[in-house]
Amino acid sequence: METNKGMAAIVEWRARFLGEGRLQEAEYDRALMAAQQLEQSGRVSPGEWVAMVRQANAALLGQH
Repeated sequence: METNKGMAAIVEWRARFLGEGRLQEAEYDRALMAAQQLEQSGRVSPGEWVAMVRQANAALLGQH
C-alpha cells in the first residue's frame, strides 16, 4: 500500500514539474523543494528522491 502512495506521489510530481520536459531555474528549485518535502514526509523513499532529483537535473539541462 505504501508503494502505491509513493508511486502516486511521484507520478503527480512528474506531471506537475516535468510535463513540459524542460525546467527553468525557478521551476527547478520548486521541483527540488517539492521532492524534498515528499521524502521528508515519508511519501517517497530516499532512493526515489534521488531518482526525482536526477530527473529534475536532466530537465534543467534539457535532456530527457
